[in-house]
Amino acid sequence: MLARIVFLGLSIAAGQASAQAVLSPSEMRELAGQAVFAGQAGLAYDLSGALIERDETDLNAHLIRSRAARDLGRDDDALIHARRAWALAEESDARYASALAMAQALSSSGRRTAAQLWLRRAIHIAPTEAQKAQAARDFTYVRRRNPWATALRFSVSPSSNINNGSRNETSELFGLPFEFALEGEARALSGVEISTGLSTRYRLTNSERKRTNLLFGLTHRTFVLSDDAKDIAPDADGADFATSSVFVGLQEDYVLPGGASRLGWDARLGRTWYGGDPLLNYTRLGATYRRTAGKNGLINVSLNREEQFGENGRDDAVIWSAGFGYGMALANGNQLSLSTSFSESESDADYLDYTQRAISVNYGMAKPVGPALLDFGLTFSDKSHERSGLSPDGRDERGVKATVTAALPDMDFYGFIPTITFNAERTEANIGLYETENYGIQLGIRSAF
Repeated sequence: MLARIVFLGLSIAAGQASAQAVLSPSEMRELAGQAVFAGQAGLAYDLSGALIERDETDLNAHLIRSRAARDLGRDDDALIHARRAWALAEESDARYASALAMAQALSSSGRRTAAQLWLRRAIHIAPTEAQKAQAARDFTYVRRRNPWATALRFSVSPSSNINNGSRNETSELFGLPFEFALEGEARALSGVEISTGLSTRYRLTNSERKRTNLLFGLTHRTFVLSDDAKDIAPDADGADFATSSVFVGLQEDYVLPGGASRLGWDARLGRTWYGGDPLLNYTRLGATYRRTAGKNGLINVSLNREEQFGENGRDDAVIWSAGFGYGMALANGNQLSLSTSFSESESDADYLDYTQRAISVNYGMAKPVGPALLDFGLTFSDKSHERSGLSPDGRDERGVKATVTAALPDMDFYGFIPTITFNAERTEANIGLYETENYGIQLGIRSAF
């Protein structure tokens, strides 16, 4: 067959018209496709061009010419013919092939983010599971080579306590032998949290030993109060508890000798708003160490220092935090992880001067239970303030939080799947004002790959 392709190439060189006289359109189309796979991109380009000149609506010829043009470095031509193929495609197989052609042409021209969008489209319309898996592998390949990585987040979360208010109606204060009634925003207010976020990374350098990334992120959370909450706090509005933040940062990651360990650092500058007003500016410097443990384990250690500069009367604070985590894949494919953290905040303000510890365990299932992939989480924490203006004994809190997340892979849409998280948390404290309880559901989406 290769000899036939070479012979045909000589015929093309002698004259395109003679080739058309010798071969039928179906034969020419077949040989054009074979020429692409044989590495004869120039021959495939000419053959497909002759087919398109004969019939501008020849979808397969446009697909072949797009691939040949890409192999020849003619990126603009590759895009033109991929777009034309997509416009002509009606059947699912043709639409899938055209979406892949668009993704390949865009990736070759350096437009990898757009290529990822077309690969998500290909995954969504793939006629078979095998074709879907192939497009997903192509997506992973392009993502690894894309200097840009952007994640969008959106969730809606009904909650019994959006303001972290007390679950009690009364509390002892100042060590006095009687209780004060808690009113308004001091009480737990129910409602709905609406959260959005965006984070993006631009890779400045990428080598076998070192990666350098420029980081940017922003988040916004606002709330809608329930009727019951409005009865408890008539003057409150959900936007009073809204928080927004933005940051820019620089991150570097190094592969240590042996290849089993990585050491990284990052620096960030950020700003936070509360209730629409500036709350604080901060600088953060952190370091991480990651190392593989055995065949299926990963150890992660982190250390951070954050300096906060308060605004609108908020005090400054310096927060040191450290964390240790271990995760592993079990023999059945399920994921188990354990982590512990410690943080200490130093400030002139009683409520900002504290130490906090937490330990968490997470178990994720590899196979669905019914329609859902399940993930279970449990966290225990304690927080201590040496000083408190409300008690001579300071302030101590102990908390527990449980979560169950159900991801629904059968409802895949362009590679995104919906998630439902059920959470319950409770805090016990030596001051009734800080005893809290919260039950909620979070509806969100996440990428399937």
